[in-house]
Amino acid sequence: MTVEGGTRLALVTGGSRGLGRALVTQLQAEGWRVVELSRSAPTPDSVRVDLAQPAAVAQAVGAALAGVDPLSITELLVLHNAGTVQPLGAAANAPVGDLIDALNVNLVSGIAFLSAAMVHFQSCPGRKVVAQITSGAAVRAHAGLSLYSAAKAGMDQFMRVVAAEQTRQAHPFRALSLDPGALDTGMQATLRGASPEDYPGAAAFTQRHRDGALGRVDDVAASVLRLLRDDTLAAGERHHARPAPP
Repeated sequence: MTVEGGTRLALVTGGSRGLGRALVTQLQAEGWRVVELSRSAPTPDSVRVDLAQPAAVAQAVGAALAGVDPLSITELLVLHNAGTVQPLGAAANAPVGDLIDALNVNLVSGIAFLSAAMVHFQSCPGRKVVAQITSGAAVRAHAGLSLYSAAKAGMDQFMRVVAAEQTRQAHPFRALSLDPGALDTGMQATLRGASPEDYPGAAAFTQRHRDGALGRVDDVAASVLRLLRDDTLAAGERHHARPAPP
């Protein structure tokens, strides 16, 4: 990857659809160089990688950043957005391979992705933010979402510890967890289409969709980016992304 001096660089997982795609589009419109990582790799600056394979994710980040001088970056954003709610239902009923894939996508690959980027850019003196998109499921018990919830809670705590560790660095990253709330995305469609046995909350989400109560992806993406620019936020903690009032 060729990066010129003075570049604002963003690394984003899961930027091929939903909130991730909206974030990539808005960052590009603001003049950021965006490297997106996903299985579908839809843009020229995308990196094709399966987030169910954490070792491949770490390798992909290393390859994408090979030759990139940390001192050439004036501002850096590293955002783990990718996630999956599958498999739904009690973890005891899922094949072990599905359990591993879910935790890899939502937790292990997130840690591998963020860590690889931090190692490469730790010496960069520019403004640096490392962040993850979290969920209310990290702090509330939703029957049928045990794996997703456990992974999101794990990522929340990982970010708190990263924030504490970064206080010991000469050029620290700001670590943040951002909760976008319930959005009208493919993930929500999956939850609405789930059987009551696998996800008892499906009916409630269906009603919220009918009522127009789900957040608009573009609006929430803009709110997420506002928070990522806000240096007054407490590092390491969860922050709610809500569109600014009209």
